[in-house]
Amino acid sequence: MNKASNPKRQAILDAAKHAFLAHGYSGASMEAIAEAAPVSKPTLYNHFHGKQELFAAVIAGQCEAFLRTLSRAQTELRDPAAGLKAIAGAFVDLIYAREALDLYRLIIAEQQSFPELGELVYRSGPEPVLKRLSAYLNELDRRSALRIPDVNTSSRLLLGMLQGDEHLRCLLGLQPGLSEAEKERLIDSAVSLFLKGHGYDA
Repeated sequence: MNKASNPKRQAILDAAKHAFLAHGYSGASMEAIAEAAPVSKPTLYNHFHGKQELFAAVIAGQCEAFLRTLSRAQTELRDPAAGLKAIAGAFVDLIYAREALDLYRLIIAEQQSFPELGELVYRSGPEPVLKRLSAYLNELDRRSALRIPDVNTSSRLLLGMLQGDEHLRCLLGLQPGLSEAEKERLIDSAVSLFLKGHGYDA
């Protein structure tokens, strides 16, 4: 059975995410997660060998919808503006979601006690996102749809424009999130600036 369609695995991930958000990384136990799933401990360990692997899978799961959008964009290269807006929209929906903000706060809070957590999270979420986005931008450059001399830097710049001050304000609790109108303005501004900076002629 495909991992993504395995109901027991998904139940474990859902229970784990709730446990991590409620109790922190250090406070969430594998026993409590198994009980909440509910699955036996052998079943839990059959899917995930330990808490680190389980936490990494929770982070990866948060990014799955965004990665699917990236995959769809890579199959449609004729309209870079539409492709980048779809990607930007999926990324904004991901990072401004309440659960994503809560997980980000959790990672920062646990970093001193569990320094390996930062690398684990980066390899599970941001790294594959950047690699997939870089592959898409590289293909746009190869087809001369955009002029992108350094796809890795441009990938980071695009994602950075979509975070910025708004994301920091949300993380600090100064605002609860972005309205749909605010998201749309952010996406339009970032994509427009990115396209102009990379030689796009509409």
